[in-house]
Amino acid sequence: MSEEEKCVSVCFRPPLELRDAVLLTHGVLREFPGRVPTRFEPWFPSASDARRPIRPLKPAPAISPEAPPDAPDRLGPAGRFRRSWCVITDRRAPRRITCCFSRLFLRTVEKRGLHPRQRVRWVVCEGNRGPRSMEELWLDLNRAIRRSRLPTCNANYQRALPQIWLYCDFFCSEYIGRFLKRELQLSGPITLTAYKLGDIAQL
Repeated sequence: MSEEEKCVSVCFRPPLELRDAVLLTHGVLREFPGRVPTRFEPWFPSASDARRPIRPLKPAPAISPEAPPDAPDRLGPAGRFRRSWCVITDRRAPRRITCCFSRLFLRTVEKRGLHPRQRVRWVVCEGNRGPRSMEELWLDLNRAIRRSRLPTCNANYQRALPQIWLYCDFFCSEYIGRFLKRELQLSGPITLTAYKLGDIAQL
């Protein structure tokens, strides 16, 4: 099709006649300005431009060996950054869900009005780690989540606190809390929190 040829498809329904549809289409198309597209002309560098190297206008930023002023605040005891790490469940692995509520958790549901799918968070701190370090506890929790032993879970290790935050759906939170206490041999009570509600249970 040449540049001068234009094609417009018009769809209409009775009782509108074909002649009326064509007239209405012509009236609508008059409002659009007609423009002939410019002819494409490829650009080739001249002989002088072809010999010039392509360089950025600004020099690359200099990298200083000194740390930024706020870096000591983010460094750990061994000079490492106190980063937070996250792990999620492998969705390809089958989920093993055996969830039931005790009377305490049933009362919590009634009192707080929590939805079964609401996200809640178990907080594991240094007082819960027992004889192991937080790093070892984090590695064990990683393996459990990746093997789908903790359904609906994702975890975040806040090294600066230090705490491990384990997020899950409320309907299996008690099952997950008991798994943490039993399998990871946590000491002391762990706290279950919810957004805008704060602490809602301890186990």
